[in-house]
Amino acid sequence: MKTRWMVTVVLMATLSLMGGCKKKTPVAPPAEPSEQETTGMMDSMTKAADETVKEATAAVKEAFTTDIDLKKNVADLKTEAAKMDIESVKKVADKYKEAMTTKEIELKKMMEQYSAIPMTEKAGEKATALTGEIKTITDTLADLRERFQVYIDALAEKGAVLK
Repeated sequence: MKTRWMVTVVLMATLSLMGGCKKKTPVAPPAEPSEQETTGMMDSMTKAADETVKEATAAVKEAFTTDIDLKKNVADLKTEAAKMDIESVKKVADKYKEAMTTKEIELKKMMEQYSAIPMTEKAGEKATALTGEIKTITDTLADLRERFQVYIDALAEKGAVLK
């Protein structure tokens, strides 16, 4: 029995040594890129970074110029206008000018409607409602002019030629 036990232990040891001691093939280290490949990779990364910066800059400029905001504080508009380039400021000023022209046309139509109301009906509901609308348009027009002036002043400070 001792012999059997001994043969079993020797057999197990032999099998474990044979299975666990395989010669491993060495893994080759990654090849070093050549100087030309490295330069090419750097150039492509630089171009991609430049494009990203340009896109981000355009997005920031567009964020300043997207809408006319009558709720925004005039001081905030002055700060934004100071950060913009001349072309962006001109675009915003043009938007305000266009909005003012539209409101002036609306106001003119409202005033004509009010003038068409007979004197005896000027205290009536229609005339009162029309007066309220005229006041709202007049207030909006005043706000537009104030904000338009912010951009005109910014253009003057940047040395732009004003027409």
